[in-house]
Amino acid sequence: MKKITRRQFLKRTGIGVGAIALGQDVRSASAQLPAGISKEKCDVVVIGTGLAALSAALEATSQGAKVIILEKVSKDKSGGNSRLSAGVIATPSENTKEAKDGYYEDFIKISMGKGDPELTRLLADQVLDGVDWLKAQGMEFTPPIPVPRVRAKWVVATPGLFKGMPKAIEKLLDVLEKRGAKVAYETKAKELIMDTRGKVIGVKAIDSAGVKDYISEAVIIASGGYSANKEMLELWVDHDADEMMVRGVSWSTGDGIKMAHKAGAILVNMGGIATLHIAGVSPKNTAAGNPFTAIPFCIAVNKEGKRFVDESKGYVIVGKATMKQPEQKAALVFDEELKKTPGVSAAFKLFQGLGIEVIEADTVEDLASKIGTPPAALKVTVEEFNNSVKDGKALDIKPPKGANASKIMTPKFYAFYPLVPGITLTMGGIKINTTCQALEPDGMVILGLYAAGECVGGIFYDDYIGGGSLARCVVLGRIAGRKAASEKAMKKKTS
Repeated sequence: MKKITRRQFLKRTGIGVGAIALGQDVRSASAQLPAGISKEKCDVVVIGTGLAALSAALEATSQGAKVIILEKVSKDKSGGNSRLSAGVIATPSENTKEAKDGYYEDFIKISMGKGDPELTRLLADQVLDGVDWLKAQGMEFTPPIPVPRVRAKWVVATPGLFKGMPKAIEKLLDVLEKRGAKVAYETKAKELIMDTRGKVIGVKAIDSAGVKDYISEAVIIASGGYSANKEMLELWVDHDADEMMVRGVSWSTGDGIKMAHKAGAILVNMGGIATLHIAGVSPKNTAAGNPFTAIPFCIAVNKEGKRFVDESKGYVIVGKATMKQPEQKAALVFDEELKKTPGVSAAFKLFQGLGIEVIEADTVEDLASKIGTPPAALKVTVEEFNNSVKDGKALDIKPPKGANASKIMTPKFYAFYPLVPGITLTMGGIKINTTCQALEPDGMVILGLYAAGECVGGIFYDDYIGGGSLARCVVLGRIAGRKAASEKAMKKKTS
């Protein structure tokens, strides 16, 4: 069969440039994709190649299912946000009920009590087994280390932060290939296929040849969130949210979430800034350039040279507050004494290792000039802050600083600058049950449709414990893979 280009396909189907400019939702409302020019059958279709998708595919193949994975980018870009992540998985400190309960309670607390309790319990009870399972697939991890201020431990994909996940993605893809799973790269999933019972039985996708129908017993959406979809951010989250940097991949555009919604799935935790995880990051390296270990100990100032947030509350609070500052820029200011402290020192070394300049000067006024703030204003800000510091707090100033307050008065003076708000991940998405089945607004299951990873909504709210996202990926991915693979067996029993 002669291949057609994407442009030829759009012309033949009557989908013009104007329709595309209006957005996918408008286009899909006005026309359905035609029958595929080819068709391929399997037991399970998985959308995505991040850790959730690969975990799902591995579990499904281990159950004997024939799996096809759809990935809209090329092989060298596969892995989604998982590939760019720090490679941290948060686990309970021990394999005991008490430790798992503490892990559960801390996750619920940091989500302001709004995290889904049943899904959070799955993380607490199953993530340790998930890490052991990943090791059995060939992944390697550093020894566990305690997580500050919460009852959890971190394991990191070797050889370390931001270095281990590319290697891990390649390893898991290799295992899947050896098991006979197929990965269709540069193949964009566009629509779910449903039968007369309302059961999802496949996916319509577009590759270089045009539309292709992938027919299956079940579909697992594990295509990530929508941090790179400016339209969704502006409509759902905040009118300024579309201006933020994207810390992850530029193709994380909520495709799977929109497909599920069109098929009747309810979306949860989509509205408001609390549905995003935001960090103040360097625009030179949005993924790794996050001085999070330093933020609680320094002062954050805006382009006017004024403080605007209680820095002791951590990097997410500072990141979200930066979104509302002039030019959405901030500087993290500290002095020679603070530079010697562990948290600030670690961030300083991180920036040096990344080749990102840390601004320095002999006086506060000179520092202000280098970061583009009014020298007199920054001098007043620092002096007023110093005068308010007492017993490690600065409570007689607006905004007050509730902890980790130290006077900034010993040359040299430094600034991590510029720091801009960057979206780490989105927290809204498809509502699922504890077997990862997508749900309608009335709680009814959408047969044949499963979801795992960042495209799932409701687990986190406002903030989460670092390493929780990859924990969610492996736990939900495994559940979705096992359940989806069982659809074939269930069909045999009923036929």
